[in-house]
Amino acid sequence: MSIILLKPILVEAGTDPRCVNDDEPYKNFTDPILSGSPSGQSASTTPKVGPSGGGPTLTGDNVFNVYQAIGTGPSFSNNPRISGSIKFGVHPCAEKIDIEVVGQADIYGSGFDTLDITIDGTQVAFFQSITTNPPTPFTPPLDQVTQYNQTVTKTFTTDIPCGHIVDISGRSGSIANNNVGYDVKITVTLPN
Repeated sequence: MSIILLKPILVEAGTDPRCVNDDEPYKNFTDPILSGSPSGQSASTTPKVGPSGGGPTLTGDNVFNVYQAIGTGPSFSNNPRISGSIKFGVHPCAEKIDIEVVGQADIYGSGFDTLDITIDGTQVAFFQSITTNPPTPFTPPLDQVTQYNQTVTKTFTTDIPCGHIVDISGRSGSIANNNVGYDVKITVTLPN
């Protein structure tokens, strides 16, 4: 599956060629493909982690939840692990993209509760659980998280005729999921 984003270029006498905004000027990217598993708990257009995890809550246009794992089984487990993905094409003439990330990850080990942001096939950011205690598996405290609230910015230095491809994906751990996961807000800036 591929995403192609073709946009017209406005050429006027005495000005530089520039991209033409579409009918949703706040957007400037294709409708995202939302996926993940299990169904019903994967990527959506509603922020979930910020509102139920003590904030901040992302608001406005272009806000998504990648995944949320609240631990519904014994020991706050999610088996199978919960995953989510948001994939879309960005306007080919975009100057930059800002991806605001609000999320939580457990602190009992690294490599869980991930969020990977890839643009045009290159990883630009990676979030995950961290280890703050000696690596004794699954010993208390299992009810603590590290919180993320930062903006990832990618400036585009080259126009790609069919648009830039953005893939935001992640996966929870299988135990002690304390409302872990990530919400994101997408802002694409075009030339003036």
